[in-house]
This record gives sequence, structure tokens and C-alpha cells, in this order.
Amino acid sequence: MATEELSRFQSLLPLPQRCIVLVVGGLWLWYWQVSILVRVYHIDISQLVLSHDPAEFTPRPSASRLVESTHRAVAQVTKIIVPWHILTCVLLQQCNADQKYAPETWMVCFLNIQPVCQLITIFAVLFSNSPMLVRCFKKILCLGNIEPKPLRNNYILITDSLTSYGKPLIDFGLYFCHLMENPLNERCIVTRSSLGLSINLDLMIGISPVMLRLLQCLREWKRSNSSKEALNALFNAFKYSLSLPLLMCTVYSRAYPGEKPENLIYWFMLLSSLYGFWWDLTMDWNLGIFNFSSPGMERNELLRSRRIYPKFAYYVAMVVDFTLRFIWFWELTSGASVFEGEVNIFFLQALELVRRWVWIFFKLEAEATSAEGLEKAQE
Repeated sequence: MATEELSRFQSLLPLPQRCIVLVVGGLWLWYWQVSILVRVYHIDISQLVLSHDPAEFTPRPSASRLVESTHRAVAQVTKIIVPWHILTCVLLQQCNADQKYAPETWMVCFLNIQPVCQLITIFAVLFSNSPMLVRCFKKILCLGNIEPKPLRNNYILITDSLTSYGKPLIDFGLYFCHLMENPLNERCIVTRSSLGLSINLDLMIGISPVMLRLLQCLREWKRSNSSKEALNALFNAFKYSLSLPLLMCTVYSRAYPGEKPENLIYWFMLLSSLYGFWWDLTMDWNLGIFNFSSPGMERNELLRSRRIYPKFAYYVAMVVDFTLRFIWFWELTSGASVFEGEVNIFFLQALELVRRWVWIFFKLEAEATSAEGLEKAQE
């Protein structure tokens, strides 16, 4: 029987369901992104993100067909998950209602396995609609494997997008720990308290996308054909390796609650945010504003000569990327937050998805302009 009434937010968005909702939201963001790139800016996204095996002698799907197939898959996921989410919330209310007797065992167990089943269903639908997605995930999960161009963009977009789900995955990992510990607890999907601290399973789940991306960078370094490619891969690996000290600090603070190394964590967070912001603008978006190499200084370009979007969009994107990367710093120094408690945690997780959405816009635009410039140079 419930000992404490659930908040409205907990009832509408239990801990693992937030990860599910953010996954569905991320899928819609991707569909809108593809639609805008194809229909507004006329970027042939099918050349940047391949949905077919380049070694097969079959017709390449057009960009418009890619948009249609993406919409079909995302709509199918939404039609399944939205009513399922509502059912989960209703079950949660029933199991935690202020009643005289404890809820039925079967009902509690049925409730607690819903988030896992939903996540499996989402990936089953996506995989059934995209054999290329299956191929990429298989290789990514095989210790961060990554294929070279022309499939490299597929791997980068998938793995980097997964890194933005790090904190929601930690929440899902906490739920999973509770599910393994006590699947008959009616508060299994709303409890944030840590279990299974001896293995820190939730942290392992949350850090896994970053570790896979780090392994991909090291694989690219090992097979690089030039010193420039090797250095780029190593510097990129360094960016993802900055998550390791944060992980170790978190594990230490859990093991020794009275000795939290907060100052050390903040310094690592600052370094990671600064380096990540510079990498986004200089390496991923190919802008010149923070390009400190000698060719970049000679060009003296704040942006770059070949652009697709309006000029102001690049400056807006810089501000958005900087703001969302350093919102934690504003909360730390001001001692305030936009919302309170669990609502604020979910809000920050959603903002990270927005930042990744903006990043993908300019990452793909940079890839498109590079490909266009290469084609013209070969003519």
C-alpha cells in the first residue's frame, strides 16, 4: 500500500517513462529536421544519411522517399506508445491509490515491466522499418564499430544522438535496478533512490553511449591514413574521455556520501563544456570563428564562404549551443533553476535534445557544403 501520495508530475511522467517520452520526442524532431532540410533547403539528405547498402546495385531511395518512410515509422511508434503510456499512468494510479488493501500482485508486476516492454517495442518498430538502422546498431554495439564513408555519417548521428540521452538512460537504469531488486514494489517506476550501488548499473547504462563513441574515435585513429586524420580522431576521443572523470567522481560520492568531490566535478564539467562547444563550432560545423589553425587565421572567416542557411542562423545556433551547454553553470552560480525538483531535471534533459537537434542541422549542412565543394573541385 502506498505510504506517500504521488505528485502530479510523477503520475504523468514516472521515471522510466520520461526516457520513453524523450525517445518519441527525439524521433519527431528527426522527422521535422529531415523535412525541413529536404523541402525548405533542398538538401539531398539521402546522400548524407544512407538508407541503403552502398555496395548493392539497387536504386538509391530519393530524399522525398526518405522523408515519407521516416514519417511512417515515427507515426507508427507514436500510435503505439501514446496509448500505452496513458495505460501505464492509469495503472500507476491504481496501484498507488490511497486504499485499505495492497494492490494485486499481478497488477504491480504488470505495471513495472511496462517501460521495458515499451522501449523494446520502439526499437522493434524502428528496426522493422529500417534494415540500415539494424546494421548500424549491430556494429555500434560490437564495441563501438564504425564503417568509413559513405556510411560514417549514419554512425556519427546515431551514436552522438545516443550520448544526449545519457541522463535519461541513467534514470531508466535506476528504474531497472529497482525492477531487478523488487519487481513487486508498486513504486518501482517512480523511485529515484539508488539501488545496486555495488555495480552502479544505472551509471554504466548512462555512460555506455559515450564509451561507444570513444571507441569509435579510437577505431578511426587506428585506421587513419594521414597524420591529420589521426590527430582529429585523438582530439575527438579526448572530448568523450572527459566524461570518465565525471563518472569516477559520481561513483566516489556514492561510495563516500560525506566526501563529495563537488569542486572537482565542476572543474571537469567546465572543461568538458568548453571543449565540446569549441569542437561543435570548429570541427563539426566547420566554422572559422574559433579556428586557431594557421589556415583558419589566413581565411579570417567568422563563418565560412560556402553556406546554405541565412547568415543570422549560424550566430543564433552558436548562442543556443553555448547557452544549453552552460545552463548548469548558470544554475550553479545563481543558486536558482527554471523549475523545481523532478520537473527541472526533465526540463534539462529535454533541452539537451533540443541542443542536439540544432547540432544535427549544422552538422549535416557542413557535410552538404563540403560534398558540394568537393564535387565542384573534381569537375
